Amino acid sequence: MVDFSEMPPDEIPTAVVEPRKTRWSLVWLVPLIALLIGVGLVVRTAMQRGPDIEVSFRTADGIEPGKTKVRFKNVEIGTVERVELASDLQNVRAVIRMAKSAEPLLVEDARFWVERPRVSGTNIEGLGTLFSGAFIGMDVGKSSVEKREFQGLDRAPLVAFTEPGSHYLLRANQLGSLDTGTQVYYRRMAVGQVVNYEMDREGKGVNIQVFVRAPYDKFVNSETRFWEASGIDVELSAGGVRVDTQSFNALLSGGIAFETRGDAAAAQPVGADAVFRLFERKGQAMALEDSEVIQVRMLFDESIRGLTVGAPVDFRGFEVGKVTNLGGEIDGKNGVIKMAVDMELYPNRLGKINIRKGKTVKSVREGLDVLVAGGLRGQLRTGSLVSGQLLISLDYFKDAPRAAVAWDSAPPILPTIPGSLVKFEQQAAELILQVGELVKKLDALPLDKISEDVRDAIKALDGTLKSVERQLADDSMLQQDLRETLREVSRAAAEARTVLEYQSRHPESLIRGKAREE
Repeated sequence: MVDFSEMPPDEIPTAVVEPRKTRWSLVWLVPLIALLIGVGLVVRTAMQRGPDIEVSFRTADGIEPGKTKVRFKNVEIGTVERVELASDLQNVRAVIRMAKSAEPLLVEDARFWVERPRVSGTNIEGLGTLFSGAFIGMDVGKSSVEKREFQGLDRAPLVAFTEPGSHYLLRANQLGSLDTGTQVYYRRMAVGQVVNYEMDREGKGVNIQVFVRAPYDKFVNSETRFWEASGIDVELSAGGVRVDTQSFNALLSGGIAFETRGDAAAAQPVGADAVFRLFERKGQAMALEDSEVIQVRMLFDESIRGLTVGAPVDFRGFEVGKVTNLGGEIDGKNGVIKMAVDMELYPNRLGKINIRKGKTVKSVREGLDVLVAGGLRGQLRTGSLVSGQLLISLDYFKDAPRAAVAWDSAPPILPTIPGSLVKFEQQAAELILQVGELVKKLDALPLDKISEDVRDAIKALDGTLKSVERQLADDSMLQQDLRETLREVSRAAAEARTVLEYQSRHPESLIRGKAREE
């Protein structure tokens, strides 16, 4: 080993740096490749990453960041990343990372809701979430406008946008027993349901949105009538007792039924979102609508108990009107109160009541005048013996006294005749009077003296019978004389028999006489 400390300074060698060529080591390829792979993964992740959306809900119940999934047709298309309060402190805002494939679904009318177990009437929803946990459901819209912020629904929509069918709007005076999910029936078969309802702007009614599934929506047309078919509909009227029911589900939770009135082939088709009236009963829904209505009045001298507003006006079994008001009216001529019955008549139901005479068509007024002159009268009749309800009957009475329509009154007054019940009451009253007169005559008879005379006659008869009995006794002279007489009759009969026997053996003896030797 050389000791440089003992050498003079000028003899110490100086190090010379020689430049050499730079060489790339293969070791650097590993981080370079890793960097390229990382960049590629980042780019790929960025390209495959879906959009972020915000959905507002009233509560975060059932929503957990990183766990709660978004599903469409039960396919996971997103995950909740975080949940935070909205700026108004009334809602919560869920930030959701959607899949790239779900981007076309994020349109303006897309709907989101939290799927949880719910029970509504006879409908049970979301039972699967009892085991899998709550999730956010999604329904794709029909719009083409993109959107990234949505307002979540309180509950799952009953009808998806993709389900074929039609929506209709029903207007009712009140909601009754209806609710979302209430079934809609056609010929007692469930073909749809109520999807929403709300009060109208004026607060005078309720707007009910119903959905009818295809192909049953083709039966909804311009002549279709909807009515509330909840539970058992019992109607007690002049027509008797009528009971109408729907399915068992309708008995529990109510329902809506519809049917086409009249000729379905002549009805016009309607589009989706058409507006209909919701009637309370089927009878009201299927009743004919009359374009021409005239107001008339009838006056009766009898009781109208059993006649109600809405009672039918009948013409030989065909309903031509209905009662609209009941009251009384004082007859100024004789000072009596007559019962006034106001009613609506529908001339169209009788072929406009117009009477043709040649080429001249008479008006309703002229036609009524002719009909009344021919004997048309109004009469109270019993519509049902079960309910005791009355109705107004229009019919012809040939023996009715002459009358005319009082057109100068408001409303006009049609002539009437007493009803059959009044005639029966009159006959019963006459019979009671006759019975009363008979009772009076019986009261005027001297029944006491007659009874005494009868007793005396009975006593005399009793004495006569006893006298006869004594005379007919075995030891009486009458009996002895009678027995002696009977013995004489027997002897005479024996002698007569002997003579007759001889004559039968010797008929010649009637001429010659009896022989001497005999």
